[in-house]
Amino acid sequence: MIFLIFSFEIEGIHSIEYFSHLNEADFSFYPHKIVPLKERKGLYYEYYGYCPYWIDTTTYKNFRFHLLTHISYFSVGIDTLGNLGSIPNSYRFSYLYSLAHSRGVKMHITYTIFGSSNVSKFLNNKNARNNAISQISSMVTNYGLDGVNIDFEFVQSSVKDSFSKFINDLYYEMLNHQQGRKELYIAMPAVPPWYPGYDYAYLSSHSDGLFIMAYDYHYSGSSVAGPVSPTIPSSLWGQWATASTIKSYLTYGATRDKLILGIPYYGFDWPTTSSSIGSSTRGTGDAVVFRYAVQNAQSYGRLWDTYSLTPWYEYYVNGDGWHQCWYDDSFSLYLKFTQARDSSLKGSGCWALGYDDGYDDIWNAIQSVFWIEPPSKHFVLSVNISDLNTREGPGTDWKILTVSKLNQKFVGFKYLNNWYKIYFPSDSGAYYAYMWGGDGIDYQYLKGSTGDTIVRVTASLLNVREGPGTSNNIITRISFGQVFVLDSIYNGWARIYIPPVDTHRTGWCSLTYLKMVQSPEDSNEYDATILKTEYPDTLFSLDTFTLKIKVLNNGSGPFDNNTFLYSFNSPFYDSLSWTDRNKVITTGYDGLPNQTFYRYGKMRAPFVSDTTIVQDTFRFYRKNIFGGNIILKVVVLPEQTIVDDNSMIHSFNVQSIFKNSVKFTGCVKGDFEIKIYDVSGRLVFMKKGKDRIDFEFGDRQSSGIYFYEVKTEKDIIKGKVIKLH
Repeated sequence: MIFLIFSFEIEGIHSIEYFSHLNEADFSFYPHKIVPLKERKGLYYEYYGYCPYWIDTTTYKNFRFHLLTHISYFSVGIDTLGNLGSIPNSYRFSYLYSLAHSRGVKMHITYTIFGSSNVSKFLNNKNARNNAISQISSMVTNYGLDGVNIDFEFVQSSVKDSFSKFINDLYYEMLNHQQGRKELYIAMPAVPPWYPGYDYAYLSSHSDGLFIMAYDYHYSGSSVAGPVSPTIPSSLWGQWATASTIKSYLTYGATRDKLILGIPYYGFDWPTTSSSIGSSTRGTGDAVVFRYAVQNAQSYGRLWDTYSLTPWYEYYVNGDGWHQCWYDDSFSLYLKFTQARDSSLKGSGCWALGYDDGYDDIWNAIQSVFWIEPPSKHFVLSVNISDLNTREGPGTDWKILTVSKLNQKFVGFKYLNNWYKIYFPSDSGAYYAYMWGGDGIDYQYLKGSTGDTIVRVTASLLNVREGPGTSNNIITRISFGQVFVLDSIYNGWARIYIPPVDTHRTGWCSLTYLKMVQSPEDSNEYDATILKTEYPDTLFSLDTFTLKIKVLNNGSGPFDNNTFLYSFNSPFYDSLSWTDRNKVITTGYDGLPNQTFYRYGKMRAPFVSDTTIVQDTFRFYRKNIFGGNIILKVVVLPEQTIVDDNSMIHSFNVQSIFKNSVKFTGCVKGDFEIKIYDVSGRLVFMKKGKDRIDFEFGDRQSSGIYFYEVKTEKDIIKGKVIKLH
């Protein structure tokens, strides 16, 4: 095993590259135009990319913005008194800002302090902390930022509480910002036990995201050349790798929904004593960005390390000696992306955007892991109350963007505690929007909708107009990958539902730039947890009853009237309400994924001549059989016809089920009257007589259920008969 000797004073890649490019930076002031944040797409997870000030604007055109949720421009320095520096190459920041916002990507700025002594001096000074918070808040206002990123490298244990206090105060400043809630992300070290200056649980609960810098496990000054970001622990490289880092963060109290797994778009090239794995270094390693590492590996020969699941290459320089470069390529990064996804983290991210310029490999890996292509995991929801707030984030502390109206339909693709994430039009100034759907029982603000057609935007930006044609005014714009519900089509134009923009609840788009998908629910798996069932425990022959089911929707589609209860050849078959002998139509609340609600199925007890226990097991069925077993077990009694031994009616007989007509017979002491009603309560037959009952019924009636009532001076007999098709 190779043990890493770790110094807590090592200089990380962020610091190394920040200072190495500093002489290139332009700190002149450039006018900055605030552009409202636009909205697009449906990344199911976040992807958070640092973009350093030295990345040229020519590389921005190769960013796939639909695969990014956040960009943090790197960086603005904070001195030990809490004063902020200028934005380096601010013209680049402004250009990137406009590109990002028009495509729905949130824009942050990273605020840095490098060197633990500088970090400690700053954190030990309350006035400096407050000064920095005030200046950061002002910069957020002046530049229209969506949030901030704090990167202090690194925090020592002696100032642990002061750092937590600083983050606490900054977090609440961002929560209550004058422009509305802003985000706070924190750059965090790769290995928690090595950095006791961070209260991992506290920082997790007092931020919007922890960006784990899951790199520099081997750093520029390592004594042994090895993987910069090992994927799994191994006997060769030791216990620390991205997999064990994730586990450690959870052990230290951070929550999955706050963790961003940051991965490297670079490697280190070390001079080494040999070409063998585990070779000692002869000096400091130089950073090699992704595009050059890939090119070099093609020249020297890409090698694969099965211990760390990362690539490397080696080469010999005449007059110098052996070199080894350890890096990450698209395959090793793909493995790390799947770690983030399969660990249910908030997402992943990178250091740094632009390092892969000219290559699509990493973007393709991101798309294959994090992109959810409609209709997968997409569902249509419908507003179920007159007015429903539509907010920037999943909680009442987020700004209200607009108020949606009854029966408006939107496409959802993610939820958090019954807050549903929907697509929101671009020029309305939001990234995406959230609506609270209610729990499904006490509060039913959103319900499912099925059978709709949804449309996905295929253009980079698409105008939404007041009418079907380019002569109509533009209401807003929507972006690549966004999905909306189609209302109607006219002459090559599609009218879509949009959250209210001014007075507009719908808008028109060219069909040329839309991909249509019908009934998205049919492309998704259904699942449910059965929480409770209610039904009578005792019934008479042929009695109808209702099965009431309390259910939690665990699937990716809403319930509807095509959600059946299924049991093969069930004894509780009811010909009037079942589709066939196996499937029961259910009614009730059309609950969304993650809602709890009630569904109802109509049943009929079988005909029995003696008291019988009847049992059957049902499961839900839509496109697939799903959910747990629903077990019915009831006692069925034979139908009662004689009231008691002193009854005036004797030998009364009628067949309960018939096809053409049915004969009523019996003996009566005195006068009697018979009335027969259909299921609506309408009287369809009446007969009076004396002493003897003898008549036929049904030849003029349609199929269905009929209820009869036989009255004498002292007795009443009630029952029902069924005419079949």
